[in-house]
Amino acid sequence: MDGERCDFCFEGKLRSQQIREYYRFGKNLVVIERVPAHVCEKCGQRYYDAHVAKELRRLAKQGTRAKERISFPLVYFDPMKASA
Repeated sequence: MDGERCDFCFEGKLRSQQIREYYRFGKNLVVIERVPAHVCEKCGQRYYDAHVAKELRRLAKQGTRAKERISFPLVYFDPMKASA
């Protein structure tokens, strides 16, 4: 897929990268590191090979039982403050 045109923005070209993916599984958010993806250099759209997408689902399900956990701050966007 490297060098192919992005199907989302039709302008950028795809480049292979290892990325961090945030995957929702039920009510859980699982962060998966070092995911091979094809990323548009213009808009950032991500594309995955079929076997990678399948593995992401498996890891997300497994990740809900992971022993290693991270925490991060959670903030809420207030549209009333943004319109001022």
